Amino acid sequence: MTGEGQRMRMIDSHVHLVDDESFRHTLEIERSAGAVKVIVSCLNPCDGIYKPSPEQFREDNARVYQWMRKESGFVEGWAYVNPEFPEESLDEIDRAVNEYGMVGIKLECGCVCTDARYGAIMEKAISLNLPVLQHTWFKITGCIQGESTPLDVASMARDFPQVRIIMAHMGGDWQRGIKAVRDLPNVSADISGSIVDCGMVEEGVAELGAGRILFGTDLPDIDLWTSLGKVMGSEISCRDREMILYENAARLMGANAE
Repeated sequence: MTGEGQRMRMIDSHVHLVDDESFRHTLEIERSAGAVKVIVSCLNPCDGIYKPSPEQFREDNARVYQWMRKESGFVEGWAYVNPEFPEESLDEIDRAVNEYGMVGIKLECGCVCTDARYGAIMEKAISLNLPVLQHTWFKITGCIQGESTPLDVASMARDFPQVRIIMAHMGGDWQRGIKAVRDLPNVSADISGSIVDCGMVEEGVAELGAGRILFGTDLPDIDLWTSLGKVMGSEISCRDREMILYENAARLMGANAE
């Protein structure tokens, strides 16, 4: 709610389609919270540690597209691909954007984002003017094979300054994640994926600026109301909340997210 008691517009920029039943429930929750749009990727449980084959990521994106058609204007899609298969990924990005109308590229743990195979995908993002949502995490226990850290994202951002990169989960260990990308204006961060985050939003605004932070939940794994509480309960201005909850995602995704 705003200071005047009005509900703020909200775009959830980090949502997952796992199965149709849970996704219907996800959309009900999103609407009850006042979301005007959700931006979705499909991470098929059969992908194991998020290393899908070309056949799998084509199927995943087709499932998202079915929901985009059912929920036109409310559900938008991330084109999910695996850089381990560069040629197939490029073909799928073209299809997902040109046929499905997806608004960006989603990359998970196929390979670390400093891998040379990322180059063609980043060049495709430049040519199509697409943002890239990169899964990122600093973990005490160490990353799984192919998982990127904020330091890897920072390196990628320096190599491709024209690409609008979104560092998912604010890097996991958000204090280290913020520092890693602080001086890279082409990197934004979403706040999805965790719940024990007192101070996360305030430090993000102080170090990155409110214009570089996006609202996201990681639904269905993380509770929407807890995620929303991180923003609404933070000690930032009403204007900063408006940017985080809606405006930054709308700007990064372009006209399809308006």
